[in-house]
Amino acid sequence: MKNKESKKQIKVFLFSLLLNLIFYRIIYFTGGTTYPFPHLFYIVIAFAALCGNWFNTLFTSIMSSVLVSYWLMPLNIEKQISQGYFPWIFRSLIFISIGVIIKISVDLMRRRNNLLTKKSDQLYKFQESTFRAILNLSETKDPETTGNHLERMTAYAKVLLKDINMPADDKEDIILGMSFHDIGKVGIPDEVLLKPDKLTSQEYEIMKEHTVIGGEIIELIKKSVINTEEELLNRVQVIKDLVYYHHERPDGKGYPKGLKGDEIPFAAKVTSICDVYDALSSKRPYKEPLPHKKCVEIIKKGKGTQFDKNLVEEFLKVHNEFKEIANNLIANNNTKNEKLMQSIEKINSIKSNSIT
Repeated sequence: MKNKESKKQIKVFLFSLLLNLIFYRIIYFTGGTTYPFPHLFYIVIAFAALCGNWFNTLFTSIMSSVLVSYWLMPLNIEKQISQGYFPWIFRSLIFISIGVIIKISVDLMRRRNNLLTKKSDQLYKFQESTFRAILNLSETKDPETTGNHLERMTAYAKVLLKDINMPADDKEDIILGMSFHDIGKVGIPDEVLLKPDKLTSQEYEIMKEHTVIGGEIIELIKKSVINTEEELLNRVQVIKDLVYYHHERPDGKGYPKGLKGDEIPFAAKVTSICDVYDALSSKRPYKEPLPHKKCVEIIKKGKGTQFDKNLVEEFLKVHNEFKEIANNLIANNNTKNEKLMQSIEKINSIKSNSIT
């Protein structure tokens, strides 16, 4: 970093020196300091102050003063009239003052900018921590998906997207959004979310609301983001689409809007395959995990109806990597889930005893 800065200052020094010599020749051959051309030196002084360090700024200012000095630059070349000491001293003071003022202003602006950047970074980190806390809360409410579920979803998305021809930034937006896909579950009642048995039709309708709740949460985040740059707003919009529409189906039988085919955002289509595979391959209170082969068959069967046909083709190319991810992360998560379930059972027991 220091070497890079040193090279930059050397370049500034040499370029300032070159400009000074060029401007000196221009002033000399246009008749001397009688004419307005000495003002050209303001350009090189400003350049040195804006791009250089204090040494370059002072050196350039002093050199400019010397080049239009009593000894080197007459008042009028044609008539060989020398300029007085006072005009030269006054001009030199102006040159040096301008260099110092510009340099001080630039340094103050840079310090202020660094301070604002630091504060902005702190606010971004706070926002990120807040979002992460919300995500952890949504996972903690659902013990069957606590711990590695979001990690698996992120890993699945990376694998599924790796060979798809699309901008890398768009892929990153989708991968980031995987952590938010079920954030709406924070708004689902515990008696529905934590029910160990299969949901009734009424309970299922309540559960389906998690996509709408999640979309509303992301919309609130979008409205409150500090940075209003288009890139960030687009990223949040991708996450919102992913959260809101990841249970839609190409055949129009999904929810919450019943979208069909290309009406469904691409990010939501990716999430759908990853989420269903994870649900099929994971253990639930009401079911055992399905073998990988069976999971692949179900997703293949849903090609064009439940899942985007092109993404299913991509999935079939990389399904073995899905299997590796599931085996590694689900195995590590079983112990965590058991401990959490025990804790929840203890809490429920305490609640029951306090009521009776």
